Amino acid sequence: MEDADHKMYAPFVRRGRDGLLCDGGTRLLSEFTRDELLWLFRTDMEGSHRSNIHSVVTVPSYKPSVRDAAANCLPDIPTYPYHWIDFCNKSVPLYLLPGKRCLLLRVVLHNYIYRRWFRPYRSEIDLLRFICKFIIPEDLPDNTKVSPSTVDSILSLNKAVIAKFEEQRIDKVEERAATRNWCSISWGDPEDLDHYILQPLFRALVIIVSDEKYNKEPSTALGNLPVYLARTGVEEELNAPISFEPLAAKIINYVEPGCVIQVTLETAIDSVIGLEAREAAAFGLRPDPTDWKPSQDMLEA
Repeated sequence: MEDADHKMYAPFVRRGRDGLLCDGGTRLLSEFTRDELLWLFRTDMEGSHRSNIHSVVTVPSYKPSVRDAAANCLPDIPTYPYHWIDFCNKSVPLYLLPGKRCLLLRVVLHNYIYRRWFRPYRSEIDLLRFICKFIIPEDLPDNTKVSPSTVDSILSLNKAVIAKFEEQRIDKVEERAATRNWCSISWGDPEDLDHYILQPLFRALVIIVSDEKYNKEPSTALGNLPVYLARTGVEEELNAPISFEPLAAKIINYVEPGCVIQVTLETAIDSVIGLEAREAAAFGLRPDPTDWKPSQDMLEA
């Protein structure tokens, strides 16, 4: 915050006599040490990341139709409420099959996955990075059950959704280039799209979740929920092909050996986290956050 004399202040916390953190009021930015400033900025970033990622889960879900995809008439991915941008910099799509407990499971799943993935002060959270994007497919052949035909339909839908995303991205880039002084009105529609991309892993692997075995467990007890990992076959941009062999001891069922397996949610998330780390070790983060440049408005502020 800034006062009438243009002095910059920021809120801070302190540790009370009981050892707990409490409100410390505000201090001049110049009074903060470097470590305190870094902690302050990172904490603010983490709070914004949690809020933005969670907000997309609480709004109506993105629900593409398998029939529309098969007929090559899939509608645009909505820019609002934030579904198009939510595809960017996510590691994998998570397809949650519609069912009686789907809405409850969606929120519980998100809470479990976020806590499993997030590491305070260590997780890469720039540019809306997160482990998954939630999608609820409609008009599936077997409705709420996971079968070989369901998996095939989801993989076909995933291909169509990715194509639609890329088509819209081209349109958005051209729109910005053609519009003088184009101005972003929210975090869901950024001005510069260079750093908002579809991750290579997103094209290669999907998680499929059904509420068949969900019995209203809280997020803290969701790790054993059976889910499915399915390879799409699109692995050209990866460091190496995806293999389920390292998971052999944890596989519950082989739907299609080498391509589609059933594992626990905990195993699936840990596997994706491992693949994230493998790809980052080979290529670095994509996009590279060090390539980011402030906008002219920020430079003039």
